[in-house]
Amino acid sequence: MPFANYTELRAAVVGWLHRSDLAGQIPDFIDLAERRFNRIAQVRLMENEVPLTLTAGSRSIALPDGFTAPLAVWLADVQPRDVLSAVVPEQLPVSSQAGRPRYWAVDGGNLAFDCPADAAYPVTLRYRGGFKLNDAAPTNTLLTKYPDLYLYGTLLESAPRIRDADSLALWQVMYDRAVKEINQAESRSRAVAPLRTELADLVGLR
Repeated sequence: MPFANYTELRAAVVGWLHRSDLAGQIPDFIDLAERRFNRIAQVRLMENEVPLTLTAGSRSIALPDGFTAPLAVWLADVQPRDVLSAVVPEQLPVSSQAGRPRYWAVDGGNLAFDCPADAAYPVTLRYRGGFKLNDAAPTNTLLTKYPDLYLYGTLLESAPRIRDADSLALWQVMYDRAVKEINQAESRSRAVAPLRTELADLVGLR
């Protein structure tokens, strides 16, 4: 692909659309494509581990920027790490007595635990993050590894402004192919939930 960053991607989309008048709206199309990726994609590139600290007397930690879904939580003060049990917030067995946490839940913008910590604990959070290109963050691993997904996803998000059905049909085919290849690449290392390609339903191509 002839682009490696946010600026080059925007220029490539303008070129594919042959609509320089839409240049100001390209960032919106990219943002919409990323929001879709972040909702439906379950690829290893989105998984991160971050060290956090649960301070003594507290039972919550703020979630990191870019967090979209939790995968696992450990207390890292012992080896092997002590895995904690996940529950939904409504079922978190909250206690006012300080102790060593055993359960966790995502509650709003926080990682919540079942009791106030009786000491400071190092916590490891494994989570699924999201992608967000902008001028301050002009590239990411998804764009580097799968630039075609970005291109065709962005072109498809321009559908409400473009009335060229033939071009849209071609972009859908190319987007579907990119999704298929990503799923195949991911499945070689582990089973993953497939990326869905329901965007065509939204633009009336199916």
